[in-house]
Amino acid sequence: MGSRTVLGLDRPLSAGLRLTDLLLNLDEVCAELRDRVLAREWLDAFLLASAAVQIVEDYLQPDTAARRAEKMLAGLPGRAAGTAADGGEWLRRTRNRSCLAWLPAAQALRDELADVVMTGRPGPRTGGTTARVVAAAAAFPAAARAELLRLPSALRTFDLAPADAARLAGALRNGAGGPAGNVVVAGIRTSGSYLGPLVAAALRADGVPALAITARPGRMLLPPARAGLREALARDGAGVAVVDDPPSTGSAYRGTCAVLRREGVPAAAITLLLPLFTDVMPPSLAGPPAVTLPFDRWAVHARLEPDAVAAVLRRLCDRPVDEVRRDTAAAATSGRGHVHATYEVLSAGETSRVEVRGVGQGLFGRHALAVADALGSAAPAVYGFEDGLLYSAAADTTRPRPVTGPQDAAARARYVALRAAALPATADRALDMTGRAPAWEVAARRLGRGYGRLGDALRLPIIDPAARRLCTARHPSIVDGATGPQHWHSGPAGALYKAEPDTQDFSNTDRYSYDAAFDLAGIAPGHPDDAVVDALRAVVSCSDEAYLLYELVQLEDPATGLPYDPIACSRAVRRYLAGRLPPPPAGTGPLCAFDLDGVLDSTALGFPITTPTAIRTLHALTRHGHRPVLVTGRSLPEVRQRCAAHGLVAGVAEYGAVIHRADTGATIDLLDPADRAHLDQIRAALDGHPCLGVHRQFGHSIRVDYTRESGARPGPVPDSLLEDLLGPGGLDRVRVIHGEGQTDIVTAGMDKGRGLTRLAAELGGRIALAVGDTAEDLPMLALADRALAPGNATAAIADAGVRRTRRHYAEGAAEAARDLLGHPPGGCTVCREPAVTDPDARLLLALLDASAGGRPGLPTAVRRAFRAVRTPR
Repeated sequence: MGSRTVLGLDRPLSAGLRLTDLLLNLDEVCAELRDRVLAREWLDAFLLASAAVQIVEDYLQPDTAARRAEKMLAGLPGRAAGTAADGGEWLRRTRNRSCLAWLPAAQALRDELADVVMTGRPGPRTGGTTARVVAAAAAFPAAARAELLRLPSALRTFDLAPADAARLAGALRNGAGGPAGNVVVAGIRTSGSYLGPLVAAALRADGVPALAITARPGRMLLPPARAGLREALARDGAGVAVVDDPPSTGSAYRGTCAVLRREGVPAAAITLLLPLFTDVMPPSLAGPPAVTLPFDRWAVHARLEPDAVAAVLRRLCDRPVDEVRRDTAAAATSGRGHVHATYEVLSAGETSRVEVRGVGQGLFGRHALAVADALGSAAPAVYGFEDGLLYSAAADTTRPRPVTGPQDAAARARYVALRAAALPATADRALDMTGRAPAWEVAARRLGRGYGRLGDALRLPIIDPAARRLCTARHPSIVDGATGPQHWHSGPAGALYKAEPDTQDFSNTDRYSYDAAFDLAGIAPGHPDDAVVDALRAVVSCSDEAYLLYELVQLEDPATGLPYDPIACSRAVRRYLAGRLPPPPAGTGPLCAFDLDGVLDSTALGFPITTPTAIRTLHALTRHGHRPVLVTGRSLPEVRQRCAAHGLVAGVAEYGAVIHRADTGATIDLLDPADRAHLDQIRAALDGHPCLGVHRQFGHSIRVDYTRESGARPGPVPDSLLEDLLGPGGLDRVRVIHGEGQTDIVTAGMDKGRGLTRLAAELGGRIALAVGDTAEDLPMLALADRALAPGNATAAIADAGVRRTRRHYAEGAAEAARDLLGHPPGGCTVCREPAVTDPDARLLLALLDASAGGRPGLPTAVRRAFRAVRTPR
């Protein structure tokens, strides 16, 4: 990961405040504010003043448990929670009158600094006002002073600038129906806390009386904002302009407009100020008057022109820049993130590649310089920072570099270790960010799914404390946050190049973490090769529990909250469970056949896992000499991995079409060539349809899912679509099996009974027990001495006369094993599982086992988790 010095520059030349940790508390913000005003660094001073106001406003309107319950619950419970939250806010304002009284002076200072930023003319009393505001904040309650700022996406993660606020103000002033009198600029917290004052300052600079206030969707205005709004509305021709980040759905704008209308603002007096990532605003915002700033008109684009880049490089570097050519293959991007562009720079007869990318305004952007200073040669060579753009050496190629093996993984892990040592943090501030989606909270939300509808209610007493405990950083540091394959490229001479080591750590996707294990888990989450994971873990030490939870966070799509690779999620959990519950040596006795879905497995977490209860059941049978085998519709690769993880001798995959023998490593294909060719034809016909996802790991059957629109949860394929794609007779000689999230297509003569019969012939021995839960399992169940089904089995099982257990899912499988053994799994000295002594491991195992008994088993699961979370480390 070495970098080279280009253009004769050894260190960045940009002056100004450089912070490695951007999550400042109010005390730190005020201290820096005083210093920036004294240094006459006006943009940073404005950003810090805006941050101070935002912190106190959010402290007075906190995201409490009642407020979160209001969002999660519907009907009367939701309204009751909202009423309780409103009462809590009123009580907090009453108890913190000093904070409320401080706001007008702090807002006035913020607005004065905004005027300086927009006009370049500082006021004569700015220093004295700053001193009084800072001194007053020092007397606040400790809880208020410890509050952390919320980073404004507009000026940190996106590339809006003060110049864009001026353009919005100009368009509002000059547009049809522009303001005839006073303008109240309502900024939607958080980005509006910064953009709103800048827009108001630009209006004042052009002679339009303007006041900035902030609002949060669904919340009543704070008293200073309400007073300013009502005073402005008392004047003729007053209007309100609403500004925020570029909208995606428009819900924040709509919610804020609703708040303003409740405060008496006529709908016709509200104008939306909309910076956009496209040239079209969301349809949901059609109707109200709007001023738009399309992406291609943002000020940043002029600074990406080759002449502008050349001028900046001449200022930053110690040699002339003769020519700058833009690489059109690496053009600036749009979307909810930073722009970036790559250039060929000719200087003194030498050509170098230079990357210019957005990193944020002022101190938010100069964070990139602080990171580069700390990382030294482990980061790309940096030339400097100016107006929200970072100028640095570019990679030789921008193609992602996936992990190629253990050595490559270890090299990336060494970057994580070096970064953790070079960028220590004073504290793990993510632990105090409840409600702001830090990494531990994302993990808690995922674990809560195991408890179904009870998950939300259990978050506060059990799941959140558990996730926070398991994800506490032993040695806090400033993480990278973007260590996946797409963030690694090829540098000089093919060296590993870590791109953008400074933009994701404090970004709009939240997921804040101060734990180097978060970066480590992001390199190859859920990787299929144990050797790769071992290589990563050998470089950076962390607990197994933290590593797994961070893997699940890294595998979750921030936009949808869904796992973007459920198979990798399953693999990560399976690897963890195999480590904490290692399998005993395989037995030699009778076979015990188990289905996976609905029997050993649960999908409550959003992906399939074999629960700890199920694993302990398999182990108990093995210790008594039985040979558990899998008989499932899952793919052959997954059955191989399950057998290896759980110490099983064999498994039947893809509805009986193929057998895996773990004892010999052999694969036995039961498809004949004609059936295989027919499946290949069907697969080719389905492949490529924009709504269909054909699962590549299925080679002896076809698994395909249907997604109507991007981000939606996949489901089974409609029969009408199959008929349209395959034509008349296209489904001859096959069976179509619709599941909850997919459709399977298998050859007509293939079933689980046929596969199990062949497996029993291969292994030898009778089938003592079979457990399944659907009609597809009936051929398998018919072969066993004991055929049972868990209590959640379908009606087809009962109609066939198969006895159902009292308990459901994996607990039902354990009850079936009890029927065979004569005692519960683990109930005797022979099959008792070795004790898990690590309290953190016991805690996570309890949480992962939440869905082992389905809804009927939840009371037991809750008690088990409650005991585990109360057990001290």
